[in-house]
Amino acid sequence: MTPVEIFGMLLLGIGAGFSKLGIPSALVFSPLLASIYGGKTSAGIIILPVFFSDLTMLCLYRKKLDWETLKKILPMTLLGIIVAVFFGNNISDVLFKKSMGVIILAIGILTLLKSLHVNFSKLSFIFGFLGGFSSFIGNVSGPLMSIYLLNINLDKDKFYGTRTWFYFIVNLSKLILYFFFLKNVNLFTVTRGLWTAPTVVVGVFLGRYIVGKMNQNVFEKFIVIISIISGINLLIR
Repeated sequence: MTPVEIFGMLLLGIGAGFSKLGIPSALVFSPLLASIYGGKTSAGIIILPVFFSDLTMLCLYRKKLDWETLKKILPMTLLGIIVAVFFGNNISDVLFKKSMGVIILAIGILTLLKSLHVNFSKLSFIFGFLGGFSSFIGNVSGPLMSIYLLNINLDKDKFYGTRTWFYFIVNLSKLILYFFFLKNVNLFTVTRGLWTAPTVVVGVFLGRYIVGKMNQNVFEKFIVIISIISGINLLIR
């Protein structure tokens, strides 16, 4: 690996750590890596630091989850991943990401304006499916799932605990599927992914420190505003 690649992998680790705190840095490093290595190979590189960050977050939040919420969304999430495996190649990546951008932007703005009068717990199957599908296709499910979890009124710790378990299961499933079906978890992607391990922990704890300084109200607004920015980014990219 060149010094530039090593530096890039270390930054990727920090970004992957930050992403676990609801800061969708994947929307920055995903397209950047795809432009360098190609979409398939970059996905194989990204999955390792993301999985490392899941394990780090589990150490911090493994007991602070809303199990009922997780049970509602996981079955459709796994179905969304399976559908993405078989039909993902037939979907325009650009059109899909712009569609996700519209959804994230609309729900985010309505949430920020407190204009939603919807029982989100009854829409768990929709968010679960979209979360699994969009995670596998383009790593763009973070903002959508963050808004969903906020709209079912989880406090900060349960938000992170539930989100952590959700993505641990999703990314473990992706890791297995990447290895056996896409064949993009290999010596090349693993050696690059391993360079991110030290800075993943830095990203998680730095992000946790920043979020820890926010009260619940500021935290919710922060997550929604970041999600809205992500939706705009998907639309104009």
